This record gives sequence, structure tokens and C-alpha cells, in this order.
Amino acid sequence: MRRPTVHIVGAGFSGLSAAVHLSAASDAQIVVHERGAQAGGRRRSFYDEALGMTIDSGNSFLLPTWRSTLATLDLIGARGQWREEPNADLAFADMATGERWTLKPNAGKIPWWTLASRRRAPRTEPRDYLALRKLRNASADAIVADFAPSGPAAERLWRPFTLAALNIDPSRASARLAGAMYAQTLACGGSGARLMFPVGDFARAFVEPALKYLRRREAMVRFDRNLQALDLAGDTIAALDFEQDRIDLSPEDAVILAVPPAIASALAPGLTAPNEFTATLTAHYAVQPPAGAPRVQGVLNGPFHWLFCYPDRICASLRDAGSLMEPPREKVAADFWRAAAGLTGLSDALPAWRIIRQKRAAFAATPAQDARRPSCPTRWRNLFLAGAYVQNGLPETLESAVRSGEVAAKTLLGAQ
Repeated sequence: MRRPTVHIVGAGFSGLSAAVHLSAASDAQIVVHERGAQAGGRRRSFYDEALGMTIDSGNSFLLPTWRSTLATLDLIGARGQWREEPNADLAFADMATGERWTLKPNAGKIPWWTLASRRRAPRTEPRDYLALRKLRNASADAIVADFAPSGPAAERLWRPFTLAALNIDPSRASARLAGAMYAQTLACGGSGARLMFPVGDFARAFVEPALKYLRRREAMVRFDRNLQALDLAGDTIAALDFEQDRIDLSPEDAVILAVPPAIASALAPGLTAPNEFTATLTAHYAVQPPAGAPRVQGVLNGPFHWLFCYPDRICASLRDAGSLMEPPREKVAADFWRAAAGLTGLSDALPAWRIIRQKRAAFAATPAQDARRPSCPTRWRNLFLAGAYVQNGLPETLESAVRSGEVAAKTLLGAQ
């Protein structure tokens, strides 16, 4: 008998996750179609000649509480490509006042660390941190600013947390989505908030092991495959129309769309999906950080929000970066480096740099956009959705992308 075929459109993290979990749980023939020349989607890795090194498009990380991602890494044999930070300490610097401090959560769930002033941000109180718990019971239409305290805690705790977790200002951010991220970070104690980074780049830490796993399972991954249209026949997808060819589907075949929401909406008429997005800007500098520099540093009143120190480079990251999508890259690189040099004590001389702008880095994590997120199954019985924008209770993160692929695989198998 002919094996059913599952066509997965998109080889980003959600599409690769769907393919991996389907390969592990079924005997279906799996074909992944990617319109680009490489896998990885918006989290791809590439060699940059100006820097003389391989870099990732942005700065992403894992958390020990992200079970779907960690389970997928175990499945493809890539857990060893990630390193967990020894503690949850998080350094901050205020460029307006010159103050520096480090948040030092304790390992357990009882947050006794908030009682020690040396473990908190200056001029904040224990109640400012404990108030984060209220986000977990927020209504669907509430924003973070409805819960945030006034005073120093608003700028030294609540705003950095919201920008890091949701890529949007507290005045617009969904309180419910922020509460979901709080539940997976500080609510778990320091042991749940220790960041995990790739040993090398994302390609070696996830994409390449996933592709190797799929090849061992005899799945096919095809590049330069641009899907033009879905041939809709009642409640079924009858065919896939690519630029190069057309693939007719048998009754037992299925499709997982693991593409950005705008593309999914164009392909599937009537699909409701987020239509507002937030940007990020990352500046990579080919310079080694000084010894003892924090791996991650939050920055207040500076040109960027976060400074990442890798063994071979320094990266400055601006969240909710719509205002810097137009200025010349040379000016952005110089402005960012002056601040980075001041924070690290390095020379003001501008090193080799690369600016990466992502205009649609994530769907806007507002209550209105969260309400537009679709579910995995669609009104077509053999069409399923995967992607961080698909509703799963989390904002757009690496975990929500990988989890969506796992959910799509399980939902498809359950529908057969």
C-alpha cells in the first residue's frame, strides 16, 4: 500500500520541528519544501565576509523550562550543542546615571532574593518583583502597564522584562502573554531562568542536526521551492502549485504550512492571523569582549537594550526597533559601538561590523494581535498550521516555534 505523504512547507524551526516529530512517530513519507536556499528561516546562520565569521541573524536563547525545544534537541542528538549559564544573574547598566547592578535570583521558587537590596535593582522594593505574579491572572484584553508599579521599578524591571519577553513596550504589551513568560522564568526560580546559548551557531546547534536526523529517517528536504497557491477543493487541499511544478495530493496526504502569517493568510483564504509586527535590530562587531564581561547585559537609557558578549564577537540588540529601520547602517553601527565601548571599556575605534534589521521579527504581542492567532487545525481537513504565531499561549519565542511544529505533528496524526 502507498504510504501517506505529508508536505511541510517551510524549513524554519517550526517546519523542521514538525518534520522531526512526524518522522519519529509515523511511517509517512515526509517532504519539506523551502523557498530559500537554506534551512533555518529567520534564525538562520551565515558566513559574513566583513566580520570573517559565521553569525546568526539575531540573538536568541533557550530556557531550561522550554520542554518542547529541549525534547526536540534530545531527539535529534543536539543537546550537547547548548551550554547553560551557571546562574541566573543578569547584569544591568543605566547609561544616564552611570549605575550598574546585577539581579541575582536564588535557585528555588521562593523568591527570598527580592528581600536583599544588593540582589535587586537600585531603588526598587520587594513588592515591585512580587507584583509580577499578578500577570498570570490577567484578562485577555489587559496590558502590562495596567499592572506595572510606578517609580524606578517600571524602568528597571518591568520594561526590560517586557521588551525581552515580548519585543514590545509595556504600554502595548499583552499582560497575559507576559504572564506566560513570567511563569516560565522568574516564577520557576533562578534554576528556571538560567539562559542557554549555542556552543557555536544556530546552524550547528539545531538546523544541521535536524536535517541529519531527517535524512536518516529518509525524509526529503527540497530547497528553492516557492509555493504559489493551494488548490482548494471543498474542505480539502487537492494540490500544491509551486513555481516549478504541481503536486496532486491523494486523499490520505496532508499539508503543514510552516510559513510566516502573511504568507499563510495569502495561501489560505479566510485565515485570521496576526497582521501587525515588531522589528529588531542587531549590530554584530568582530571584536573579542574583555575578560569577565557579562554574557548578557541589560542597558537603560542607551541606544540599544541588550549587549551580548560571545567569545569572538560583541552584539548589541534593540527590541521594538521600528524607529531605526531607516537611518543609515553606518550611523547606527557607530552610535551603537560608542555605547558598547563605554560599557565594556574597549577602544572607541569602530571594529568590523554588520547590522541586521528584521522588520517582521515577531507578531506584535498586543491583546488584539494575540486574539488573531489561529489554531493548528484549519477548516480544511488535511491542512495544518505551524509557526510561533499559531496560538499556544506564549509570545513569539524559539520555544513557541518548536512547540508549534510538535503540536502540528501530533494534531495531524490524531486526525488520521
